[in-house]
Amino acid sequence: QKESFQQLLQKIVEKGVTLQGVVHLWSLLSDSQQLNQAQELVCGSTLHLIQALTEVLASQLPPLWLVTQGAQCIAAQTTINVQQSPLWGLGRVIALEHPELKCHRVDLDPNHASIAEGVEMLLQELFAPDAEDQVAYRQGERHVARLERFVPQASEEYPQQLRLRAYGTLDNLVLQPQQRRQPERGEVEIQVRAVGLNFRDVLTALGMMQEYTQHLFDSAEQVVFGGECAGVVVAVGSDVEHLQVGDEVVLALAIGCLAHYMTIPAELALPKPQNLSFEAAATLPTAFITAHYGLNYLANLQPGERVLIHSAAGGVGQAAVQLAQRRGAEVFATASLPKWKFLQQQGVEQIMDSRTLEFAEQVKAATEDLGVDVVLNSFNEEYIPYSFQTLAHGGRFIEIGKINIWSQSKAKEHRPDAKYEVFDLVEMVREQPELIAQLWSELGTELRTGQLQPLPHQVFELGQVQEAFRYLQQAKHIGKVVVAIPPLKEQKKVEIQAQGSYLVTGGLGALGLEVSKWLADKGARHLVLMGRSSPSAEAQTAIAQLEDLGVKVSVQLADVSCSEQVSQIMQRIEGELPSLRGVIHAAGVLDDGVLQNMSWQQFVKVMLPKVEGTWHLHQLTKDLPLDFFVCFSSMSSLLGNPGQGNYAAANEFMDAIAHYRRGMGLPGLSINWGAWASSGMAASLAGQHQQRLESSGISAIEPQQGMQALGSLLSESPSQVGVLPINWSKFVSQLPSGQKIPFLEALISIEPSLTQKSAFKAQLEAAAISERQELLTIHIRSAIAKALGWRDGQKIGMRQPLFDLGLDSLMAVELKNRLESSLETNLSSTLLFDYPTVEVLVEYLANDVIPIEFSSNLDEIENLEQEEIDNTFRFQEISEDEMANLLARKLESLEGKKS
Repeated sequence: QKESFQQLLQKIVEKGVTLQGVVHLWSLLSDSQQLNQAQELVCGSTLHLIQALTEVLASQLPPLWLVTQGAQCIAAQTTINVQQSPLWGLGRVIALEHPELKCHRVDLDPNHASIAEGVEMLLQELFAPDAEDQVAYRQGERHVARLERFVPQASEEYPQQLRLRAYGTLDNLVLQPQQRRQPERGEVEIQVRAVGLNFRDVLTALGMMQEYTQHLFDSAEQVVFGGECAGVVVAVGSDVEHLQVGDEVVLALAIGCLAHYMTIPAELALPKPQNLSFEAAATLPTAFITAHYGLNYLANLQPGERVLIHSAAGGVGQAAVQLAQRRGAEVFATASLPKWKFLQQQGVEQIMDSRTLEFAEQVKAATEDLGVDVVLNSFNEEYIPYSFQTLAHGGRFIEIGKINIWSQSKAKEHRPDAKYEVFDLVEMVREQPELIAQLWSELGTELRTGQLQPLPHQVFELGQVQEAFRYLQQAKHIGKVVVAIPPLKEQKKVEIQAQGSYLVTGGLGALGLEVSKWLADKGARHLVLMGRSSPSAEAQTAIAQLEDLGVKVSVQLADVSCSEQVSQIMQRIEGELPSLRGVIHAAGVLDDGVLQNMSWQQFVKVMLPKVEGTWHLHQLTKDLPLDFFVCFSSMSSLLGNPGQGNYAAANEFMDAIAHYRRGMGLPGLSINWGAWASSGMAASLAGQHQQRLESSGISAIEPQQGMQALGSLLSESPSQVGVLPINWSKFVSQLPSGQKIPFLEALISIEPSLTQKSAFKAQLEAAAISERQELLTIHIRSAIAKALGWRDGQKIGMRQPLFDLGLDSLMAVELKNRLESSLETNLSSTLLFDYPTVEVLVEYLANDVIPIEFSSNLDEIENLEQEEIDNTFRFQEISEDEMANLLARKLESLEGKKS
């Protein structure tokens, strides 16, 4: 009981003892208990411990370790102590509501050779020097928890695209599900079969191109890869006459084509030479179109002329060498020494080292100071003037580089005799797409007849894409690195059988009815909808619509947490309906509140349908030949959610049951859903709670999207998957200041609260001492407004009780976290209850918390506010003439100051 914990802690305080930590072990005693009694030991004791700690030791809370044994599924573990598992869900909420407790969760090995071995592992964890807060021990090894993106097996229903988790390393390249887009007017959809990589792709992944790609991608998570590819037309939009389904094509400058599908304007799809493979064709478009336009159009290269081709072993360089040789020109080339032999084999005799500037003198020496007629340049900075040194009088300098190149005026000033052309293929594609088609057509005959050869290429499979990037990064290749993408196969699906029955708990609610419609659409003809209350008018309408489709709907009123009632329903199904083939457990209730204020009765109310209910369903179906057993869990057990300690614990039990069943060789899937847009419990939340989710970076799931995900996951083999539209950078920004989040490190590209100094803290330190209190007041009002979902907080009175404005205990937790982040400090969980107005909160933070000097007084701030209000009214009353006079006087005073 809470009172017992309070008495214990009070005695410790009275003895003057400072606690270095609290270790909770009572979960280890729960295995022999009935399920409801076990939860009182596991979660009830923890709830009361937290309440006592935050009341008795509020000023100096000790670190907390929550200990379980075998409650987490590690690797190929076949058994799991499901009774202890809810503590992990509760622990994630404790970590968010009370970051000052530094809540650690530790799962000991259920197969320790001795108690002493388990104690040794626990002691090792108590003194671990790292920030890991979710740890499990198995066979002497320490395992840490990580949330990773789920990558479904690629199929026709689940195409993939290469994306980036974070800038910095190639390990962050991941294949993720791709959202296909049907072609609109003038567009076609391509099934990509091969992609030619560019070194730019590597630089982008490493974060070295952010200055140049920021207009395309706001964050690493938005980055896409691939710029040229070959594939097959699979869909054609209206008004497209020159292409049809089945045509083989190549694409130049198709940004984001490293994917299974690509939808583009039809004029950018160029016919693939039939004699070439997709892999060979993917090396062609960008290199040959660039070289052809640069040499034959801009430079008008003539037989017998000399041309300097920089980086001649690269993609454009090799295409240029072939075109120049076909034209009858003499080629001078630069390349790194290891690639000289290759160029010599291509018939190039004049080769210089691209790693030094000596090429200029070497070209002049080889041409007896006459120089070359054309320079095809892709180098920058000091290479440009040295390249001009090689150019003959009246020569043509074709610039295909992008970064640190010369302007027309600078080139003309340096060499007024020379023709200087800057060529950007991207602009040409955008402004003259018809010219691209013309250039490709001119190259077509020579490519088809083999007079022009595809570039040498090294091929990697899509599953080896990281290896492909690493190979390209080493810059040892000649020609192109190509990623081959085989055609997708049809996904093996779980069949919904017309001659089987399907049970949906919570089946009379909005979400349960969505599931029922989905099952019916997939072929189900016998549905059992379980609910606690009689169907509402909306539910009756939905049931009638199902029956109109030929579905037999059996409505069963029962409490899923009551074993006898669930057993009776199972008996009815067995006696009256086809055999049960699938269970979807979507029942649940909410009773939110912060842990400090939550009663055990609130906990039990939420736990019953998800803990007792899930266990009864498992026990009563474990001997049936089910195709699926799906638990509708929540993101709260996966990530935690302030105010939902009971809900997170309950859903963690569902997650554990899915793993437990899989260990028994039974079907089991737990889906940690995010918030639903128009169904489910989250859809009925108050507007402020909805805004809180949105401000945390969490978007709502549309029912159609959710059902599509459900169908796909049933065909996969995971035990537990989260489905939630979320902006991870935004989500992290609202976490408590200084809180380490190793659990999410694989998903987060930017962690401003951990890696960057708080912008407001820096502003406060830079401000004059006399201005700091006013800045702090403005900042606190803005933070309060965000918690309330208001746009403007500057009209909040200094002495106005915050809870009178609509602030509740959950918003108080969010507000405390915001202030912790911006002020870079730890604050008490009772902050807003102890300092419930702007005035006392500012005074407390300025005097007792923020370690910088303040010297303003709150009365002055109130006077300034009144003066600002008065000035606002006066400003609105000024006429246009008066405004003009005021502006003129202001300009005169500025001129006077300047003189």
